[in-house]
Amino acid sequence: MWRGIVAALSLVGCGGEPPIKPAPWVGKYGNACLPEAIAMTKGLQAHGIQAKVLRVQTAKWSHAVCVYLYPPGQNKLWVWDSHWKSVNIRAWYADPSSVARAWLNKTSFEPLVKAEYIE
Repeated sequence: MWRGIVAALSLVGCGGEPPIKPAPWVGKYGNACLPEAIAMTKGLQAHGIQAKVLRVQTAKWSHAVCVYLYPPGQNKLWVWDSHWKSVNIRAWYADPSSVARAWLNKTSFEPLVKAEYIE
């Protein structure tokens, strides 16, 4: 019971819209997280927003997301995917494991196995 309450409270603020519109095909195909993350990253970068693709691996699954700093000057850290949309987290942008752990703590509660930026 407590885990459900904690999960519900931690998700408050999740699911925000990113600062740009995703490509029209995003969310329409299964197992398309990598191309979706790449498309969002490239779109954000085209608008002058610092962004990277992050691969997150847990014991149960592997997933690709877009990590970005927004708004410029404030540089709040966000993680985007087509399911959760933009999730604001507190972590070190330069440390992919820190970013992945913070994102997992707000979304799935899965323990992190590995995280790396795909450049």
